[in-house]
Amino acid sequence: MKYILALDIGTTSTRAILFDTHLIKKDQISHKLNIYTTETGEVEQDPVELWDKTLNAAKDVIKKNRISSKNISCIGITNQRETTIVWDAATGKPLNRAIVWQDRRTSSRCKAIEKQRALARRIKVLTGLVIDPSFSATKMEWLNNKLKSKKKRLLFGTVDSWILWNLTGKKSYATEPSNASRTMLMNLKTQTWDTELLKLFNIEERQLPRIQDSDSNFGESEKKLFGIKIPITGILGDQQSALFSHGPLHKEMLAVTYGTGIFTLKTIGQIPRPATSGILTTVGWKRSGRATEFAYETSALTGGAMLEWLKNNMHLVETMKEFDELAAKVETTGGVTIVPAFSGLAAPDWDPAARGLIIGLNRATERTHICRAAIEAIACQTERMAALLSEQTGSKITSWRVSGGLTRSAPLMQSQADISNVRLCLPAELEATGAGAAMIAGLGAKIWPTWREASKNQTCKKSYSPKRTKRGHAFLEQYERALERARGWIQ
Repeated sequence: MKYILALDIGTTSTRAILFDTHLIKKDQISHKLNIYTTETGEVEQDPVELWDKTLNAAKDVIKKNRISSKNISCIGITNQRETTIVWDAATGKPLNRAIVWQDRRTSSRCKAIEKQRALARRIKVLTGLVIDPSFSATKMEWLNNKLKSKKKRLLFGTVDSWILWNLTGKKSYATEPSNASRTMLMNLKTQTWDTELLKLFNIEERQLPRIQDSDSNFGESEKKLFGIKIPITGILGDQQSALFSHGPLHKEMLAVTYGTGIFTLKTIGQIPRPATSGILTTVGWKRSGRATEFAYETSALTGGAMLEWLKNNMHLVETMKEFDELAAKVETTGGVTIVPAFSGLAAPDWDPAARGLIIGLNRATERTHICRAAIEAIACQTERMAALLSEQTGSKITSWRVSGGLTRSAPLMQSQADISNVRLCLPAELEATGAGAAMIAGLGAKIWPTWREASKNQTCKKSYSPKRTKRGHAFLEQYERALERARGWIQ
């Protein structure tokens, strides 16, 4: 039996997953990742930890399943996007903690750019992105300024490039368009680093990895890691990877990933069409010998991260299972509404100055109501983003293909179906980011002849249909009122 090793480096954990050539998951190993935060909005991770734990997970899953490395056909990588790592070109060692996509330290720089309306519009045209500190360009600019005495030695990369650099023993310094399109430095039309943007952010092209096709040959793993060299034949950013895993979607379908953040994506074809201000135009993937596929995307910065916060920081529950059990005990939130704007608001608001709130508390409020309100907040965020995409594309979206760890929550999925009045389809493999990485790598290694063939086993295993749409609509209106109070909190 031959296998594909998918490395899925998220924000809260990193996973190594073994898939067979029918895209059936054999096993996975996951290791938690530390996140370092400050009250001023800084969010960081340790690049060495990202690499070490990813490598350990890969070795552990191979050893646990007693698989010979010779039976691994290829490696695929998928990763948290926009997170920025800087390292020394000579030593290969990181020179700063990774600045995570949720980090807000460059908000003032982004605000200054936004005030130059012509420039902001120009950046939107070139990159498909809005001006926001979540993207990599202002992070790289900040690091260049901090480490200016070492600028000639600095290399920048998103997480995919960092993992690839280490996986190949510093031989391959590369990325691909789905990740590069999230840096705010890549020209969407040419899919090259844009000279105008590099000059604006004072970044030299030599500091950036080469951009190659998503399913191309990125090199081989260093022999000492697994005993043999294994080809790395596919890389995708995590949300594009989840979208890719579903296979070709009909125009009335939407792909939604429920993870640390919440992401909704819809493919739009081979032309990077501009969108309204709350929607990003992004590269979906670029396959060898084929035209680039583009997508519209909306995102919420805080999804599952809010539930982790309530568990770990507020000690509201001991396990995530208890969260669902408590939420299921009540049919309403008892008037409580949560806006999880811990790192500001993304689509459709794009307000980095917003902050989270819990409102509507009263003497009858219990833990059950807080848990229910948290779940409803995730569903409301997602519906607002989905509605924006539906309006932009002019299509009535009747079905969602959903994935991610939070889809295991029956109360959340039913709440989402009620609020959005759509049918939710859960595929056989809920960890769609890893499945997408295996799929793109398998296509790069010629394991399957077509994308449709690769995705044929990602069928709808479970579904949720609307039951209480009137009540769902009423809570969405309540959430909108609370949202107004969360805006512009940081001056």
